[in-house]
Amino acid sequence: MNARNSIIGWSLALLLIVGFGITSLVILPRGSAAQTDTESRKRISVTGRGEVKVTPDIAYVTIGVNTNAADAKSALSENNTKMNALIEQLKAAGIADADIQTTNLNISPSYDYSGNTPVLKGYDVNNSVRVKVSVSDAGGLLDKVVEVGANNISGLSFDVADPAKSLEAARQAAIKDAQLRAEQYAAVSNAQVGEVLVISETSTPVTYPVAYESRDMAAGAGAPIQPGQQSQVIEVQVIFELK
Repeated sequence: MNARNSIIGWSLALLLIVGFGITSLVILPRGSAAQTDTESRKRISVTGRGEVKVTPDIAYVTIGVNTNAADAKSALSENNTKMNALIEQLKAAGIADADIQTTNLNISPSYDYSGNTPVLKGYDVNNSVRVKVSVSDAGGLLDKVVEVGANNISGLSFDVADPAKSLEAARQAAIKDAQLRAEQYAAVSNAQVGEVLVISETSTPVTYPVAYESRDMAAGAGAPIQPGQQSQVIEVQVIFELK
């Protein structure tokens, strides 16, 4: 009896093992088939470009004072007096301390090279600050600082204070451009564009600034400012399903 029960027990165990084995054989091909189906979906990858032109509303400009005297101490003293007046004028015009940054302070000898041997004439001192100002106030500000002694203005450039909206518009334009390109390729391939599978921004947002030529400013000179426009560019790579 015990032997018979033992045989029955081993038979049931064998059936269970075989049953599980058959189940595994049925499930695995299904999973493999599903994976193969996903990988076999036709795709098309295209790059889209979006560009939006904006009018800058912020200006950056370097404003400085150059002085010359027979000795370095006198040249620096005169320069300090004029630079202090310049900075006070900037603050009086509403420029915040955070928007005024010293970029250069230089003291150097000046020589006369007209003869065979260079002759020391004195010392030159240059002190410059980088200033952030609204475009609408830039022209008037330059006139004011020239009045208090600024005689070297350079590096005028422009930017957009809040580029978020224009960058959003550039992204939308880039996606539309990618969609159009995909449809054109699909049309010549007798196919249709399906759903979007992947979107990736392939470049850091790029802004092409408008540069301004450096020049010396004579006292009382006018300073008309024309910021022009900037182009903000976004590039994206989009993968579409191809039907």
